[in-house]
Amino acid sequence: TLELNKKKKELQQVKETQQREFLKQARKSNNVNERNSAEQILASQELSTQANKFFGIVTTFNSQKDWLNREKKVQSLVTPNVLLNKSIFNNGLDNTGRSIIETTKSHASFKTATTQSAMVKDNQIEGIVHVVYEAWQDNHTSGIRTEVYQVKYSLLEHKFTDIQDLGMENQEADISYQK
Repeated sequence: TLELNKKKKELQQVKETQQREFLKQARKSNNVNERNSAEQILASQELSTQANKFFGIVTTFNSQKDWLNREKKVQSLVTPNVLLNKSIFNNGLDNTGRSIIETTKSHASFKTATTQSAMVKDNQIEGIVHVVYEAWQDNHTSGIRTEVYQVKYSLLEHKFTDIQDLGMENQEADISYQK
């Protein structure tokens, strides 16, 4: 199976190289439809890559310090107005001023982000992102959650210009798993 996995990896690399070459050629094509298709594919890939980076940071924390540092870590991925979104970036304190994360001993770990994108328009692409992450408190049972976001991404700035949390799609408890 080691040899099989090695061959699969090699095949995947060949496929990715070939796809990059096709896209490169399509971007230079005299055919406007080929060029537009290539640009759409590249924009969708960029959106997906950046969504995985952004949500990988935002949905991973083990302490109040981690929670607060998320904002600094994503600054290069978003425009300043996104950092003002309190549903994503807040101080993590309850109404008594205590850290929710430290009080409940909450943790979260990013798993994956799946992106569905719309057509590029005015150098911007919009999409829906399904973010899967694991969350748990202290040594209690973990749960796998899927949160859904609507995003807008500037292809000129290469940054998210708007991110809206649409809510939780799914939550599964893993009763066989203890941290």
